[in-house]
Amino acid sequence: MKKFTIAAIFIYTLCIFAYAAPGYEPGISGDITPKKGELKYSETVFLSGEPIILEGIIKISGDNKGTKTTLEYKLANTQKAAALTRKVTFLNSTSSDVLENQSTYSTSIDPKFSETIQIGSNTFEMKEYLFSRSGNTDGRDVIRYLNSDWNGRKVYLRNGDQGEIVVDINSHLYGYNNYWSSTETAIIKHSVTYRYKDAVSASVYKEAFGTVEYAVSNSSVKAIQYVSSGPQDISFAGGYILKEGEENIVSYVFDVPKLNAGIPTTARNKGKNSYKLVTMPVQTRLLSNNIKDISASYWAAEDIKRVTSLGIISMSGADYYRPLSFMSRGEFAKAIVKVSDMNGPMVKQTKPVAFEQYYTDVDKNHPYYEYISKIASSGAMEGISKNRFGPDEYLTKAQAAAIIVRALGLENSSTESGTATSFKDDASVQLWAKKPINIAHRMGIITGNADNEIEPNKMLTRAECAAMINRFIRYLQYDIRQGYREDMINFGR
Repeated sequence: MKKFTIAAIFIYTLCIFAYAAPGYEPGISGDITPKKGELKYSETVFLSGEPIILEGIIKISGDNKGTKTTLEYKLANTQKAAALTRKVTFLNSTSSDVLENQSTYSTSIDPKFSETIQIGSNTFEMKEYLFSRSGNTDGRDVIRYLNSDWNGRKVYLRNGDQGEIVVDINSHLYGYNNYWSSTETAIIKHSVTYRYKDAVSASVYKEAFGTVEYAVSNSSVKAIQYVSSGPQDISFAGGYILKEGEENIVSYVFDVPKLNAGIPTTARNKGKNSYKLVTMPVQTRLLSNNIKDISASYWAAEDIKRVTSLGIISMSGADYYRPLSFMSRGEFAKAIVKVSDMNGPMVKQTKPVAFEQYYTDVDKNHPYYEYISKIASSGAMEGISKNRFGPDEYLTKAQAAAIIVRALGLENSSTESGTATSFKDDASVQLWAKKPINIAHRMGIITGNADNEIEPNKMLTRAECAAMINRFIRYLQYDIRQGYREDMINFGR
């Protein structure tokens, strides 16, 4: 397999995007500050035997090659007379497998680090920092999946030689990013050893132990919001706004010894807490269409208005949608490319030869050439034969579901049956379609009718396609996030 080093900008992006907050501490970032490379930041520490939330800024910088990322922290809690300064540089490397669309990466630490935490009259100076991280990404045409693991050890001196705090770190992260949302959640476990002398003349340390388990999550989403027009005399009734913002959350549970003048007691400090930082959303106004052939009460009216405003499915003429017309394969190719932003950087061209050598019925003058080329080259949508794509032919509900599942890279999922579905008309579902239908149904992208029939071989209408695309958007916005955020933040409980 051919391996190569990815461009520097991609490496740098991985370093920043591969964890919920920049770096590998159990903190969260918020809005940017007026200064370049600075973000608002918050982190909770337990060196004094109690949770202390520190707030301030983090400054991020890197070299032109992307092989170094330097993070500088300045945090404080005036109520607790606490302050933290930290500077650390991470050394990054990555490689990519062209055929498998996967990248692996690793991170180590530059030995020139510094960290000082002041809590009341106690000063904690970090004298040792060990760190190692590795992970991988799997880039699909609609979505990129990622995971990483890291471990490390921090050793702090308390007031010179009065004691030591040893923090052993074990962490793992899962995440994804697509056009509509991104989420990364890390579970960070700190095993804390409080080493102390019970007398000034003591020559050896005694030890007490504690644990802190953090769940740190960063999530961004593009939400679609309808806004009615205020004035009565206006040419359009209302329109949609895309709002994109971040919600970063940290949740933690702890069990540490209570300290008295830096000395652990037999009492325990146990509890849990969570907090979040929300960024100011960025808004984008979408075009409004006056659609004459659907009423406000039509079952798919909202779905149709959304997909046409987003430019995912085109109008059929200036003011008509034609909801009962069948969806062509070319139109559906365009819809999937547009809804997933397949024009973006995540697309992988898996077919190494010219597109025209595959499908003789799609030349460069075809109105859907660009979209068919992208989706066919990605492998998410295949032709109706070896040399024909069939852009003007219609597609079935089962075919549409299979295309979406392949675009997500989930066609080989082992959690769904490939031999039977739960629908009343399972006998009419061809064997190749059973697994993708099960997967798409579990994700909420396709639904059965009132009689629990999936109607797999029914031609997909433009109205049904609008509804399916909107359910796909909701999955990419919110539903996928459940397993990557809520389930992990609650520690699976």
